Amino acid sequence: MEELVMRFDPNTIEHLGVKMYATLPPVIAEIVSNSYDAEATEVEIWLFDNKIEKEIVIKDNGHGMTFEEINTQFLRIGRNRRKDTESQFSKNSKRHVIGKKGIGKLSFFGISSKIRVETVCEGLKNAFVLDWTMLKQIDSIDENYKPEILVKNEAVQEQDGTKITLQKINRATSFYPEDIAYSLAKSFQVFDENDFKATIYHNNLENQTKIKNELIYKNLKSIHEWNFPVHKDRDPKKYYCEDLISGKIILTEDTVSPKMRGVALFSRNKLVNEYEFYDIQATSHGYSYLTGWLNVDFIDLFEEDVISTNRRSLNWETTETRELKAYLASTIQGIYNESKKLKEQNKLVKFEEDSGIKLDDWIDPLPNHDRKLAQKLVNSIISSEGIGSEKAGELVGFVKDSFQFESFKEIVKEFNAIDDISSDRILSLFKEWELIEAREMYKLSMGRIETIKTFEKLILDNAKEVQQIHPFFEKFPWILDPRINMFRHEVQYAKILKETYGELDIEEKNRRIDFLCTSVSNHRFILEIKRPQHIIKLKDIEQAKDYRSFIEDHLESNNSTPNKVIAYVVGGKIDNDDRKTRDEIESMQNVDKVYVKTFNQLLTDARNYHKEFIERYEQINKKS
Repeated sequence: MEELVMRFDPNTIEHLGVKMYATLPPVIAEIVSNSYDAEATEVEIWLFDNKIEKEIVIKDNGHGMTFEEINTQFLRIGRNRRKDTESQFSKNSKRHVIGKKGIGKLSFFGISSKIRVETVCEGLKNAFVLDWTMLKQIDSIDENYKPEILVKNEAVQEQDGTKITLQKINRATSFYPEDIAYSLAKSFQVFDENDFKATIYHNNLENQTKIKNELIYKNLKSIHEWNFPVHKDRDPKKYYCEDLISGKIILTEDTVSPKMRGVALFSRNKLVNEYEFYDIQATSHGYSYLTGWLNVDFIDLFEEDVISTNRRSLNWETTETRELKAYLASTIQGIYNESKKLKEQNKLVKFEEDSGIKLDDWIDPLPNHDRKLAQKLVNSIISSEGIGSEKAGELVGFVKDSFQFESFKEIVKEFNAIDDISSDRILSLFKEWELIEAREMYKLSMGRIETIKTFEKLILDNAKEVQQIHPFFEKFPWILDPRINMFRHEVQYAKILKETYGELDIEEKNRRIDFLCTSVSNHRFILEIKRPQHIIKLKDIEQAKDYRSFIEDHLESNNSTPNKVIAYVVGGKIDNDDRKTRDEIESMQNVDKVYVKTFNQLLTDARNYHKEFIERYEQINKKS
């Protein structure tokens, strides 16, 4: 009777199987690699962790193996199929084979002590078991391990293919299919081919995960991509391999996971070198935004095998690989230099989009000396590798706001003499300025507290609206709203529309608005100010609505586009006894059109607003 025989040095499996493949992803990767080389079009990976003993089943629809092929190929450790067959292609020449060393099947024993193999080829089925417990008992190189035969050359009506079941798995935790799919996508570039699909099933058909190569980079926001070959005009004598390389390097908006920083190398769609920068001293933070992959299929044609046993790195000590590494280092260094400028542009665009501020519109009108200083500071923030896009936008906005203070400009003058300002120095500057700014706001707030006391007296005295209240608001507009930056007092509709929006046919009665204001956000505010003892009723709200809609209608007719037109009614009290008044106030506030405020509310808001600055300064001062 013919037997199945595995010939090996007893130490081989211990060193190349159990110790090298101690985790699940590389074990499954080796089986998937065999399925690909067997010209399978579908691979199913079943993970069972709902049983007493965990189990993994991997089956494909490849061409399977005959009994002879099991003996002479599968059970032969260290067989180099390419030398044996003198071919770089699979059995029916459909694919370049991606396996080479013939030791991948040893990986099974890294996580499992019992492996059942069932295979069908041309209508004949064979099945056998590899048992690690029995195999360990072999203690002589002259003694062969004979797997247990379960089925031999049995005629069946089954599709060709191979099914491998890993039993007695050395694992306490559950399986995580998403993590396994991600690891497989990192190991191969075959999952998007039209004739090769792989799916992971977790305990049942419903819990399935499709393996796609896009899983690797799907959560990355790309700023720019370099598609290879990137340099069409390079000297082919100096860069012998450039035209043979394909793939891409990606500059991302956010930092990349440490395990994916750098460039991975693939040969024949299988990982041969994990992500790295190839002897570049990648200490700069900017390298953490670069990732990608390159296909270097030509290394499989080298006379010497340069791929490590676990296919995680190349042997860089040969003449060919040293030349390849020099090319990779030079190219990545050039891409890094380009990426710095691209990141700066991206930060600038993002800042302007998020803030609505055009830096040129702010910087250009500044006096010459201030303009140069502002530009240098902004450029330093945006170009700093240690400051991300969001933080850069925050700091640039802070610079813009702080440039109104002479004390701030005095602090940043020293930057004129510094060519390369570090992110640490920039952040230190803002920490220093935080105390100074807080002190400036403290002084301002203490002064405004006195103004608030004057406002409080006007309310208590029931001051006259036109003679006393209106002039007060003109002088101290921040009492109403810190955003308001321009007041127009008692302006007629006709005059407003004529001056600001051109000639219009106005039929509305020419009534007066107490205040028409604008803000930095391009809002228009209509303010109706009543006396401190006035009780706000429904007719006051209706009047404010009428004013607001009239202004809004005429702005639209003249193609003027404020962000919003909002009306405020300010008085002594609100008629809360009138249900219609209460409902109308709530309704108008919900649609952000009309707001009703009492003088006491304004007073409280003003106190609280400036109280925050006083407390902030006192807290910072204590820390310093």
